[in-house]
Amino acid sequence: MTTTPTRPTTFAELAFELHFEPLVDEQSPLSFPCDADGRVDLDDLCDRSRRDYLFAHTLIGRHFETPVIRAAH
Repeated sequence: MTTTPTRPTTFAELAFELHFEPLVDEQSPLSFPCDADGRVDLDDLCDRSRRDYLFAHTLIGRHFETPVIRAAH
């Protein structure tokens, strides 16, 4: 019997995250599952995470540094 490795089927199963580091002390860092190119599937996020992602993305340069793609923990 031969088994073949399964490929990730959702962004959450991928080994990457898009990380937003805050520029202001009162903000926490935010991370979201993404593919190797930094694409986040908004449909896979819960409502709160989707709002947080849109918030962070809108405030790049004001409240958050440019996000980086990094290995997921």
